[in-house]
Amino acid sequence: MLAGLDGYLVSHAFLERRVAMPADGLAADARRRNLAQWRAWSAALGPASTTRALLQNGAAPLAAALGFDPPADIRELTAATSATLRPIGSAGSVGLIVAPFGERLDPLWRSAVSEALRRGASWCVLFNGTHLRIVDASRLYARRYLEFDLDLAVDGSHTLAALWLAASAGALCGAADAGESLRALIADSDHHAAAVCRSLRDGVLAASSGILGALTGGGPSRPVRSLDDGFEQSLTIVYRILFLLFAEARSLVPLWHPVYRESYSVEALRTAAAASPHSAGWWDALRAMARLAHAGCRAGELRVTPFNGRLFAPARTPLAERRDLDDEAARGAVLALSTRRAPDGAGRERISYRDLGVEQLGAVYETLLDYQPCAGPSGVTLQRGSGVRKATGTFYTPQPIAEYVVRRAIGPLVRDATPERILGLRIVDPAMGSGAFLVAACRYLASAYEQALIGAGRCHAADLGERERVAIRRQIAERCLYGVDLNPMAVQLARLSMWLATLAADRPLSFLDHRLQTGDSLLGASLVHLARAPHRRKRSGKSDALPLFDGEAVAEALRAALPVRFSLEATPNDTIEQVREKERAYAAITARDGLLSRWKRIANVWAAAWFSSPNRPVPAAAFGALGDVVLSGRGALPPRTAEAYLSAAEAIACARRFFHWELEFPEAFFAADGRPLSNAGFDAAPGSTRRNPTGTRTGTSSSSNARSRSRAPAAASAWCCRRVLRSTMAARHSAECF
Repeated sequence: MLAGLDGYLVSHAFLERRVAMPADGLAADARRRNLAQWRAWSAALGPASTTRALLQNGAAPLAAALGFDPPADIRELTAATSATLRPIGSAGSVGLIVAPFGERLDPLWRSAVSEALRRGASWCVLFNGTHLRIVDASRLYARRYLEFDLDLAVDGSHTLAALWLAASAGALCGAADAGESLRALIADSDHHAAAVCRSLRDGVLAASSGILGALTGGGPSRPVRSLDDGFEQSLTIVYRILFLLFAEARSLVPLWHPVYRESYSVEALRTAAAASPHSAGWWDALRAMARLAHAGCRAGELRVTPFNGRLFAPARTPLAERRDLDDEAARGAVLALSTRRAPDGAGRERISYRDLGVEQLGAVYETLLDYQPCAGPSGVTLQRGSGVRKATGTFYTPQPIAEYVVRRAIGPLVRDATPERILGLRIVDPAMGSGAFLVAACRYLASAYEQALIGAGRCHAADLGERERVAIRRQIAERCLYGVDLNPMAVQLARLSMWLATLAADRPLSFLDHRLQTGDSLLGASLVHLARAPHRRKRSGKSDALPLFDGEAVAEALRAALPVRFSLEATPNDTIEQVREKERAYAAITARDGLLSRWKRIANVWAAAWFSSPNRPVPAAAFGALGDVVLSGRGALPPRTAEAYLSAAEAIACARRFFHWELEFPEAFFAADGRPLSNAGFDAAPGSTRRNPTGTRTGTSSSSNARSRSRAPAAASAWCCRRVLRSTMAARHSAECF
């Protein structure tokens, strides 16, 4: 790891490997002396220094050490000073912005791009006395940069070499095809990163297949349902390893402690897997790691924060608790997920998870959708041909595109907004996949909230470190974001993505079960539709039937559930006890015999009537009587008949995964007393373009009859979505929906 390096303009692992290559020792010594001399000259700079003083006594000497002429075309900006840097004895230019001493450089991105374009440069260098950041002004959509802590760069030979490779005059002003230019370095890095991502997808596929074979035991006689269960549990084990690899790469687990590092880290398992091809005890090791991650630990100086939730719960993987599992499958999974084949073909090399964003999980998800478990004579394997990805139109959204769409959708909402206004926003992705848009929204809103706090005078930029920024991201995830997806595997990955984006070393995982849910966002019922039986609408659009249910009945259910829902939002996730209490509270209001769950069952009956068949009859005319049975246990239908209809409705609902927006996210529609909110709904849905706006999902059915039968419940749920988004935008005038 290169100390003092931040940003993803260049892969850190690739840059580390590049600077480790043999180099001219005399030239490196000269650079080190020049930068050490620069540090001595600039030692008098501090928070009281003006930006002009920082330019003259800090940025200019540093630029000279990097091969530039003295800064030219100097002009004053708002709270900053800009200039042009030109290489000594050659053509080219680089923009330079000097910020106040120690100030964060993130807010200067727009100014950096503007100044670079104004000065005819494709790069802009930001300097604040302690850090130097290189901004790529030619690829605006990506917002990529590379930042160096200058003190650490001077002290570390490898970081110093990286600084020269990226920030010297030859690097920033050299021809794009020149070997020493930063453009060429980025191209090589991007090629390396693409190869690593392909290796990760291949590794996840190999690990999932191997673990699936071990869990199921193989054999063509094994029931298909067992294969599905085994596939789900094998993915859970793979996600556990991936989560820990991401956490270790970000120092969010106590790798500093020898007991954890040597006995419970994936890195220790990787080392053992590479050194001992036929060792035993691999499943014991994975089980021990999962138990420690789930329960946490306090033993002497060792403090392991529990990763609560279902990911590490032993109950999620009962097949992995068996003692007859093939150890080679577990060892192979660790190697497949933590290493890849070396570019020269000689052995394997570590995958740097620090370079991988959590958005890469979307590429993993897209790959897995193409495969399904199959039992054959040689055992259980994953085979291509599930057709799920094509049928559902599921495709991985690259991070720059997700960030661009989020900026366009949410930017107008946070412009000049107060911190309270930002925390009050409700952002939804009705087809969230692995959570790329939600992760981008979380980061964007967190940055906007931070700027709002500073603008309101509640804190100074220097008061906010990484710990405080993580706390802000957690707060945004818990209060502002909602997501739905038809695929349970996607929901699990979306939660994993959000956990990784908001993970804190000393905090448990945020409780997100009530915010990221499984369901078909285009199939369901609104409370308005439940007032009458699910008959096809007359041409006049009017109905003479009286409401089937008293409005007070559903209001009572909402009044019972809403205080709990609001408490889930208001209570922090700072301790494991708080998270466990949230889990218990959510389980109580979603219990089958709860009032809210009864209304969900009624909504399921309403939607299921449109999918009724001779094998699963749910007569529309029986809707009112079935609702009475659900609410009171009594109705006009014979008990056996009612039970048969209700069972059919539940089977259809389970297969179709109906999603009733107002019952699943009631706090977005109602006040605590059950009254509808005047600003009900969501402020933006930045990821909603992945659904067909006509209300049908690509590949849902090949039958025109089925399409006509599904149109009404799809229209009901889509009507709910459109109504709340339209009413919200009409009231607030600023939201954009993509």
